[in-house]
Amino acid sequence: MNRLEHAIGVVLRVGTVASSSLLAAGLVLALAGYRDAVARALLEVGLVILLATPATRVVVSVVEYVRERDWTFVVLTLVVLLALGASVAAAYL
Repeated sequence: MNRLEHAIGVVLRVGTVASSSLLAAGLVLALAGYRDAVARALLEVGLVILLATPATRVVVSVVEYVRERDWTFVVLTLVVLLALGASVAAAYL
């Protein structure tokens, strides 16, 4: 379980730092009025990374549970991943 916790921690840390950095840079550029297209792109990428981080955490969990051959948690985690995917699909329909 230690390996799973470490992998999830890395995913959450990287996602949070990357999205926070991009959002901060985009906000600074937007407030400074410098190249609105660049500021908008940074803000959009920051939001996408922020929204993708929890789904990435679930994918990492599935991979680790498969490596551990813990099939009960593989199925349960895949159900969670399908629910996330269905909610994204429902948002666009």
